[in-house]
Amino acid sequence: MTTKFYSNKVLEQIKENYIVGVLASKEDYLPRIGDDNEPVTYSQSMNDVLFFVKPLSQEPKEITEVENRIHMNKMYIGLSSKSFSNMPLELKYTKDVNKIIKYIRETLEGKLLLFKPVLTQQERTERFYKNIDNVIVEEDLERGTSYYAVPRIDLTPSEFEKKLLLEEAIHLEQYNHAMPAPLYVLCGDYIYGNIKENQWRVDPSSSNARVITSPTTIKRVQISEEERQKYIRSERDFLAFFNDEFINTDIADRLDTKGIFLIDLEEEVTLEPNVITEVEEDRAEENVSTFSEKLDEIDFIKNLEIKAKTRNLVYSREDLINFHTSIKSSALTILSGQSGIGKTRLATLYGETLGLSQENKTMLIMPISPSYTEPGDILGYLNPATGLYMPAETGLVEFLLNAQENESQVHMLIMDEMNLSQIEHYFSPFISLLELEEKERFLHLYSKDSVCHNSQKYKSSIQLKNNLVIVGTMNTDETTKDLSDRLLDRSNVVVLEKRSFLEIKKELEKVDRSKIYSSGLEDAYGEVYMSWRSNKENWNAFEEDELEFFDSIDKAISSVDPLKGFSIRNIIRMGAYLNNLPYDSEKGFHIERDKAIDLFIKQRVITKIRGPIESYENLIGTLEIGQEKPEGELYKLFSSESALEISYFEKTRKELNRKARELAVNGYAT
Repeated sequence: MTTKFYSNKVLEQIKENYIVGVLASKEDYLPRIGDDNEPVTYSQSMNDVLFFVKPLSQEPKEITEVENRIHMNKMYIGLSSKSFSNMPLELKYTKDVNKIIKYIRETLEGKLLLFKPVLTQQERTERFYKNIDNVIVEEDLERGTSYYAVPRIDLTPSEFEKKLLLEEAIHLEQYNHAMPAPLYVLCGDYIYGNIKENQWRVDPSSSNARVITSPTTIKRVQISEEERQKYIRSERDFLAFFNDEFINTDIADRLDTKGIFLIDLEEEVTLEPNVITEVEEDRAEENVSTFSEKLDEIDFIKNLEIKAKTRNLVYSREDLINFHTSIKSSALTILSGQSGIGKTRLATLYGETLGLSQENKTMLIMPISPSYTEPGDILGYLNPATGLYMPAETGLVEFLLNAQENESQVHMLIMDEMNLSQIEHYFSPFISLLELEEKERFLHLYSKDSVCHNSQKYKSSIQLKNNLVIVGTMNTDETTKDLSDRLLDRSNVVVLEKRSFLEIKKELEKVDRSKIYSSGLEDAYGEVYMSWRSNKENWNAFEEDELEFFDSIDKAISSVDPLKGFSIRNIIRMGAYLNNLPYDSEKGFHIERDKAIDLFIKQRVITKIRGPIESYENLIGTLEIGQEKPEGELYKLFSSESALEISYFEKTRKELNRKARELAVNGYAT
């Protein structure tokens, strides 16, 4: 592999910036270039005293690139002869290196250090070094703290905001093109944020000029003088180093909840209050209503069915509506069925019909590897040696961040062949979180007390909002893992019906491709998807006699295994499922309520009933050859008069027949 070197222009740009750091400790991984393994040491080969500094703020992009490419040591190397301009005169000419070592250690230890970074490259030996131009000793260091460099703009807030809205170049002195794009900017008494890294565009007219595209997304919040004094630990004329946790937690949260959009600031100046604003709100409501009407839920299902057939995929209409309703009403939906039936293709097609794609990060297809054993395998980890969060190659973290930032747009995660590895191991943080209210669903990537130098991009936690839908596909063979009761209790398992070959051929012959409903807005289905979800109270979906019957089912199952009963969670989720059934006045794309109850119980309750004949013979019964129905207690309950007043339970009883036959043949029901 050819080694990449940088031009002198780039190397000079790097040196124009500032970093804060701390003198390394013996516990840190130090470069092996000194005479001993100490943070301040003498090097005979260099005939100089060296000291090592650990960075605590953003570093130039080229330095990070070199670190990742050749796994270079994180420490910056300072030389007493070049990096310590304020060395006392009597020490500059002494030959007693121990005095110099002692002075440097006592001067730097426990202090916050400000310095300019230098990238030294030796093309002959193909080596790189991180050096220090000149170290400036600041105040005492708060242990365990990292810092975020925030560029300071030398303009009034109104001048700065005008430049932003006109997309004019902003000069970031002391923070040039070599540095990563900042996510916060300081101007006057305000911190500006809600800025994405890809919004910045480099202006080639100057080494420190950048332009923010789509600036209307930017928000500002005011910062008090008390906060400046407390949280700014080092500053230059055009740069302030804030406590990282304060910026990425307190300020980020304040921007989310109280931040004022730039466009709103502009309207405050140009619009008369309570007049134009109300008119605009009325127009906005009209536009949303019209928009939703053009993107009707039933038309979406029709399009899904026809698009599937145009790709030679034939699913029963009931399966499509069941799958759609399950996704709307459950945090996790699992597609099961015979291998090759088209589970992954259905999940992908569903997302595509919603207008989602992997390119715009609204859909993620994540193949599951048998090697996944813990959450870090799909999420990533905080590298303690480098202080950088390293996202996994799955792309899951970036996808979840995009979902968090765009909560009005549905995002779909597809876990392909999810049971190739034990789901409860690699997916464990999600299983409990997805049952919580949105305001409590925070996925923790690492401890908020940890030092993370790229925390501006990868915060310690991500909120899983209601716009996130998760679909898993699974096979059932000797290469896969069984689903636990804990997972089955939290997901709808939709088993796709296998159609006959002749039926598939006839269906495909009838396909009329011109029937795909078109409003010209199909790519925006994902933006109105949230409006299709019901807000009705889940308990109100049931009559009293239905709840009494479900209690009898729970009692029968719990008598064998209390952990497999008809749980309260199941009742609540069934209510959500029934409330979310799509309404179709023509009844062509609709599941009747009694059939929906049957479907739900089969895929949410009966799936958990599995085990040996010794435990389950009385509950399930056995079905011998020539026998029409089992004598198990559950089959009798679902065939009773009280049951038939609710549903015929055709699918549930068919599944009980299958389990009873397994008990008779294998002595075990799955």
